[in-house]
Amino acid sequence: MLWFKFLKAKIPQIGVFLLMLAIYIVNFWLWRLPMMAFFNSSLFALIIFVIYLISSYFRWKGVQQAICSVVQDNQTLQKKLDQQNLAERELEDIIRVWSHQMKIPLSAIDLMTQTEVDPKELKNQVFSLENYLKMLLEYQRINNLATDFRFDKVSMADIMRELIKKYSTFFIQKELSLNIEGEWVVTSDQRWLTLAIEQLLNNAVKYTNSGGIFIQIEPGKLEIRDTGIGILKEDIPRLFEHGFTGFNGRIQQKSTGLGLYLSKLILDKLEFQITIHSDIGQGTTVTITKE
Repeated sequence: MLWFKFLKAKIPQIGVFLLMLAIYIVNFWLWRLPMMAFFNSSLFALIIFVIYLISSYFRWKGVQQAICSVVQDNQTLQKKLDQQNLAERELEDIIRVWSHQMKIPLSAIDLMTQTEVDPKELKNQVFSLENYLKMLLEYQRINNLATDFRFDKVSMADIMRELIKKYSTFFIQKELSLNIEGEWVVTSDQRWLTLAIEQLLNNAVKYTNSGGIFIQIEPGKLEIRDTGIGILKEDIPRLFEHGFTGFNGRIQQKSTGLGLYLSKLILDKLEFQITIHSDIGQGTTVTITKE
């Protein structure tokens, strides 16, 4: 293939050689010179031309390899630049959404300082502020880390119990029932896995006003099922896009669009799979699996 490309590039030089050879033949014919001299001189010229082509080929091959290397390096750099630009745009969008969402608990706290402070509500708003700030900081870390994972045996049941304890105030305030069953010991990074699952539990608690949350754990699968407001079918494919809140998230004015995006980002890096099934008015089921 390279020889074919080289010969194609050398068509002008080959044409000149053939033209000179034709002129050579005409001269020999016109002057009635011995044909043996013609053949000897032509063979000598052909050998010289072949040597020229071979040496030119190796020079041309080196240049082509250098060009290919430069093109590949340029494509790699362009790909990295595109990824960097995309990451910067995503971060800008996330900060914009995050800063807008932070105004809600801040406004609530400001209103309470001007009227009557409700300790429970104040605690909830502070909890929301801490959660939003944590999401932003962890998002920046997960995008910049290379080998920040520390893998060990992790109990899914222990993770869920700790998170339920953290969100116990919300379970009590909303009078939500809770059921947790089973166990799954998996090799993973407990800190990051806990953060990913927390966002899922946070959504379940946030969008469930009555009924309860049911957590089923078995080897290879964790299922979080709630009786909340549910998700529109057309919104489900886009739930893991950054900044996407969905119809119910916008109506409730509770969603930043960061929680599920962050969870998916972490679970992908930890090589877990996540799926969501939901029905409006009946609830949502989130399933985490690992092969």
